[in-house]
Amino acid sequence: MAEATDAYDVAIVGYGPAAITAAIYSARKRLSVLLIGRLPGGEVVNSGEIENWPGGGQTDGITLAAQMTGHLKLHQDVVTIVEDTVEKIAKGDNHLFTLAAASGKEFSGKTVIYAAGRHPRLLNVPGETEFKNRGVSYCATCDAPLFPDKTVAVIGGGNTGAEAVIMLQKIARKIYLLHIDQQLAADKILVENFNGDSKVKILYNAKTLTVEGTHMVKKLTYEDTLTGKTTALPVDGLFVAIGAIPNTEPVKDLLPLDRFGALPATRYGVTAVEGFFAAGDVTDIRDAQIVVAAGHGCSAALSAGDYLSRRAA
Repeated sequence: MAEATDAYDVAIVGYGPAAITAAIYSARKRLSVLLIGRLPGGEVVNSGEIENWPGGGQTDGITLAAQMTGHLKLHQDVVTIVEDTVEKIAKGDNHLFTLAAASGKEFSGKTVIYAAGRHPRLLNVPGETEFKNRGVSYCATCDAPLFPDKTVAVIGGGNTGAEAVIMLQKIARKIYLLHIDQQLAADKILVENFNGDSKVKILYNAKTLTVEGTHMVKKLTYEDTLTGKTTALPVDGLFVAIGAIPNTEPVKDLLPLDRFGALPATRYGVTAVEGFFAAGDVTDIRDAQIVVAAGHGCSAALSAGDYLSRRAA
């Protein structure tokens, strides 16, 4: 492990709103900062229209991600950005953290702010993996334009599913929204966008069973959970929007996770391990919102700075 003099003051894992905000606030404290991540802007780049970012009015994920990363690069005098993936984090007897990356490189930090976000949850049904990128998508923002005047299905009745429907309304010919429960969980303000739209049909109590096709997706089958009836639904594309899983694999041996695999952290980003802070969607934070993640990243950075100040005193 590197000596303390070779370690970064703050090693940040992630490249989304929480990580970027943490890096900016750490840089303003003139701390040496390492940020490791693969996707500049994080999952924000996969968002469509964004209307609830304070001061932004109406923007979109790609634009907001570019603004965030552009702001971060103003601090490159103290922030080192490495496009890599952290595979494991360990803490040594000298209170330093070692971050092992997929590239084979190792980095050292006096503190860590873990803000690695989440990845889409799979349906885990026959045909899903086989037809990934051949009609099966997990990002409506990315792939909706590939289905002009086509019949598509969206799986999931939460906000992500509703947002996918809204994106597809201007593109697809017919949209089926399948939800396993008897009512949608999405915010009413989102549902209002497609309630009454003749091209959108909502199928309640619908459990997806299979995805089928030849070279591309041709249909899906679903079961009505109330009647047990199975129906084949011809579709050209399928958008899976059933939630996301925290990216906590690299830290599962370092500190406890909750039953959902998320990393417990206080509103200040404090975790069960001294010197290790966490923020954003990778934590057990209640609301998965861009502004919440950014605020949590700010709090984690302030906590890390306070921790370093107390250790130096």
